[in-house]
Amino acid sequence: MNDWNTEKGTIEFWVRKDKLQWNDGTIHVLLNLTKKDASGSIFMIKDKDNKLKFFHVILGKGRTDIETNVSELNSDKDHYVAVTWSVKTKQIRLFIDGEVVAESTIKYD
Repeated sequence: MNDWNTEKGTIEFWVRKDKLQWNDGTIHVLLNLTKKDASGSIFMIKDKDNKLKFFHVILGKGRTDIETNVSELNSDKDHYVAVTWSVKTKQIRLFIDGEVVAESTIKYD
């Protein structure tokens, strides 16, 4: 999937129970996409500090990060993760189980 839209979009997926330990202090890559023409990228990781982080990058314009602490998430339960972004409205939102858990402002056009 390298034809996604850098200007706006939504990515959503399930993390099935017992597939990820949310508080194990290790890094897990959940998403890593780069545009075919290398003009932008998005990626999501669960980092060693047990934070879920999403990065939105447009080459030559900038990067916006968003994060939330996930160390309290139960690994014995399925979790629905989604992220939305819009350069036009300058907003990124991160959702877990249908709830907004973090928001960030995009500072580039």
